[in-house]
Amino acid sequence: MKRYISDRIADALRGDLEGGRYRAGERLPSVDELCLRFSVGEFAVRAALRKLRGEGFVLWRQRIGAVATGKGVTAWKGRVAFITVDASASYFRQKLAIQLAQRFREAGWDFVPIFLEQAPEGKVDVGAVRRYAANGLDFAVILTGRTQIAEVCDGLAIPYVVLNGFTRDFPNARAVIREDFRKCFDDLIRELRALRLKSVLEFDICGRKDRGFKAQLFASGFSVRRVLCNFESDVVYNVRDFNQCGYDAVSKFLADVRNRAHLPDVILFDDDHLAFGGIVAMLECGLRIPNDVRVVTYANFGDDPIGRVSLARIENDPVSYGNIVAAYVLKLLSGRRRIAPPRISWRFVPGESL
Repeated sequence: MKRYISDRIADALRGDLEGGRYRAGERLPSVDELCLRFSVGEFAVRAALRKLRGEGFVLWRQRIGAVATGKGVTAWKGRVAFITVDASASYFRQKLAIQLAQRFREAGWDFVPIFLEQAPEGKVDVGAVRRYAANGLDFAVILTGRTQIAEVCDGLAIPYVVLNGFTRDFPNARAVIREDFRKCFDDLIRELRALRLKSVLEFDICGRKDRGFKAQLFASGFSVRRVLCNFESDVVYNVRDFNQCGYDAVSKFLADVRNRAHLPDVILFDDDHLAFGGIVAMLECGLRIPNDVRVVTYANFGDDPIGRVSLARIENDPVSYGNIVAAYVLKLLSGRRRIAPPRISWRFVPGESL
């Protein structure tokens, strides 16, 4: 039997409805939003919604759109939200959301990812949080502490944990789960010593990473120079902006003949997208990796090469990250209050660039 695109869309939405992603009376995404999600035209989406309407899974309400009826919904213990900003730009955030969803749903909790958009001036559109809260939210996991998101959860009386809160305080959070770089920094320093490298240049987005690494490098006898890229520390940009930022910063650095004459042994990028743009600029200037300069980056890509180079990297695995966070939050949801929050350990992975 021939399968149409609309059938596949209907199957996916039916799975969402049966899994409890949309509760009875809750509005489904608009036709335009569904077109973007499935990368299809309006005709296919409307055909899928008509099919679901005929099966009794949705109702169509004037000026509202498709609304879930609650047919076939699994009885969940409650609803947990994963809240982050501009997740479409991040492999790590998408992979983390998938892992959290699996763990919470296995434990009997309805799980919804809430991917917020950011306005050009840096403010976050938190309307989606309010809309989901109107249909019930029992807990929230906020990735990368943003004061604006925490304040909305505070106002709605939604308990939450913050992941990677940097230096900010979140007094109403049940916990701030921080990342632990110490062991991977030790491993990287050991590798630099083995290669007899002495000077490190860091291209950094202000405030994004633990400055403890620089102290460890100094204490270990390395010379360290830091170049701040042209970003505000509290603003999230898209992938193209990060690539361009890395390209511009490295191009400007190499345009100075004094810098070209005294290249560092190692260039460290604060972000894998910065590294992509920076490596393009290095190759355009005729530098060879690792012959002329070594490269290390913070990365969430896994072992995907950047600019045809397998980079040495300080890596955070979203699968293990999600497992640790889910296990801790599930303990909180079970009523256990006095448990210390975990730390998420990163690891150093050597690559061809070092």
